[in-house]
Amino acid sequence: ARESLLSIVSSILSKKSLLRSVSNAALFVEGDEVNEKRILLILHWQSLFRMLWRTAPYLDETQTSQPPQDSNSRQSTVLRRSVHMIRHTRRFFDQGIRPYGDTTNLRIDATALDIWNMVESDVLYRTHSYACYRGMILMFLFQPTRCSTKYYLDLLPKWFEGWTNIDRCHELDFLWLVLFCRARKHLPSDNSYDWGPIRRRLLTHGQYWLQVPVGGASMDGSFPRAPNPRSRSCPSRLKALVGNSSSYEEGIDFIAKVSKLLTVNIGMDPSPNGGTSQGTLDILRLLSFVTPYFNPSNIGNWTFTLGAFLHYFSYEICHRAGVAASLTSMKSTKPEVYEALLKAEPSLANVAIDPNELVLLFDALLPLCQQSLYSKNGHVGRAGEAAMVYLTQVDHRIAAPFLDFATQALDISAVNLAHQAPAALSAMTRLVQPSLRRNPSILLQRLPDMLRLSLAGIDSNDQNKSIRTLIFYRNLLSWVPIGFDASRATTTTSNNTAMEEDNDDAAALTGTLRIAGDMSDCLASITNSQEYIDALGELP
Repeated sequence: ARESLLSIVSSILSKKSLLRSVSNAALFVEGDEVNEKRILLILHWQSLFRMLWRTAPYLDETQTSQPPQDSNSRQSTVLRRSVHMIRHTRRFFDQGIRPYGDTTNLRIDATALDIWNMVESDVLYRTHSYACYRGMILMFLFQPTRCSTKYYLDLLPKWFEGWTNIDRCHELDFLWLVLFCRARKHLPSDNSYDWGPIRRRLLTHGQYWLQVPVGGASMDGSFPRAPNPRSRSCPSRLKALVGNSSSYEEGIDFIAKVSKLLTVNIGMDPSPNGGTSQGTLDILRLLSFVTPYFNPSNIGNWTFTLGAFLHYFSYEICHRAGVAASLTSMKSTKPEVYEALLKAEPSLANVAIDPNELVLLFDALLPLCQQSLYSKNGHVGRAGEAAMVYLTQVDHRIAAPFLDFATQALDISAVNLAHQAPAALSAMTRLVQPSLRRNPSILLQRLPDMLRLSLAGIDSNDQNKSIRTLIFYRNLLSWVPIGFDASRATTTTSNNTAMEEDNDDAAALTGTLRIAGDMSDCLASITNSQEYIDALGELP
């Protein structure tokens, strides 16, 4: 019964969109009369804390364990579902936020301060102890979703000190990375917080986390060979409280958090002379350092990790560009919501990436995507495809050289590229949708040659290539609009009502629907700006 109840509660609380308006992540537009009618769902963290303590009594190392009353599988299932439920309830802890009424007697960041006061001594002063690991996991589970800027500015120096107290412990590093990722949204946008120490520590440990080899080997033993660095580990019983179902998921989440924090540092520490910021230069040096290990024939323990890093780092850049475009659209259409959002997450005011730095990042990432496409590791090849699509969503012009290179691999005269045909077909499949979204001529001009050359991909002796060819045809026919009569389309205007009518007409005629009004135009304005075009011309 407890398993079923936990599953139901977790399923309800995990639906963020349905319960966002009653959580502490809700937005309250200033002056809106609806605020007086709104309510908040508040859950007391102490009750959940006692539930967790009963479920996992070994959290207290001084207590002796009781004889088991259930099987190990049932105990692990109950613990896992309890942890998931607690993580989903972080949005409903009392942080002193009210949409209306007298708030003078309310404590801002009440829950966050109580939790930190409970674990501060363990985390900062009892390093390498069971209590230290336990305190970090409790912060990870119970840290509220929304905290004030002052709270993070006061605690981040202490958190960084606690992070540096224990070195080379993957589990503990992951928990600190999660906390820093939560803090990034609520820090001020005026660069008043110095991300330099965190960024330098990320880059220092990047080689270790990405498993990039150090040293080498030779037949005569003259080349120095460095042993693998040793690492620490969190107590196995406490690792179950993090909630990862497997080591694979744990590693992927780790790389995702590293990529997220590195993306935050793009544009940080701007140069006084107006050049490239120090944060971006540090990231470009990291990409230059790992470039040799992206060679398609370079296979090792680092291959999959670097592929995952390329995937998530490209995603974070695409996500940041998309957020900047959506804020531009929101500012012109819903200025009151825009102000409320900046009040809740101040860092969004500086989320846009400088066009010059965006060009430098693309120049460093696109060669890595191209090499990853043809990697001997199939997982890395798919990661390279995803990274290519993410970057193409930001600048549609990226699709053209990738389509041309893929088409060359399908030509029967290119004997030295014949082995690249399956990867080329997969790349063409992924580029159909982003090519048609912004500038359909990029794909349509090349489509006759692509169709002619891809026919040879249907080969009875090569099942893999045949399947990829048929997937390409299916994807192409799913996205290419057929039977569109341009003369019947309504001319778009700046009026929102007319735009909605245009969307209805387009949906009726082509089966496609444009969402978010001018979102696509706002995204295109980044790469169509004169500053971005001039930066492209300055590339070597």
